[in-house]
Amino acid sequence: MSFKVTTAGAYVNSNGDFLFQVGPTKSGTTLGVVRLGGHREDGETGWQCAMREVSEESSLTIKPIKPPITYWYEASDNPDLVPGGWIEEDHEPILVAKRQDSNLITPVFLASADEAPVPAMETKGILILSPDNIKKICSERMTLGQYLESGGKAVFKEELPLHLLLEPFPHLLLLDTLIKKHPEIVTLY
Repeated sequence: MSFKVTTAGAYVNSNGDFLFQVGPTKSGTTLGVVRLGGHREDGETGWQCAMREVSEESSLTIKPIKPPITYWYEASDNPDLVPGGWIEEDHEPILVAKRQDSNLITPVFLASADEAPVPAMETKGILILSPDNIKKICSERMTLGQYLESGGKAVFKEELPLHLLLEPFPHLLLLDTLIKKHPEIVTLY
């Protein structure tokens, strides 16, 4: 089966912290914490798509980081990470999500950036998450206000409701798992 990259993203490591978008979910009842990335344009490789999307959302120019391993997983509520190879002559991702019963995939790359993020386009805000922040958001109920009061860092393009809970989306939950499996990825930047 040949695979087709439909979306791509990056875990952007900025001096040991990871950058994630934050903004209201469709229901407006929580604030989603989402990886930087988006839809592939014609002719782009997975890495080219991730680079463009990260730039559009955060105004950052990223550099690839070679991951310790590439994991594939079936996009589901309870993903099982399986070591695997990469299909493009491009930079290797750390994660590749495969949609069930489909050849559509989403690679997520490890990357670094030297400058500070600036929310752009539809991005409302960017959380600058330490590994401890990631663990807390993934395991505890925490509002944006509580995150900020506890010393959490963020950059906002517009005000967001401080009383809303932060909702970790799948890529944040997976990064928490990856940091547990490969703590060295925190120091790769």
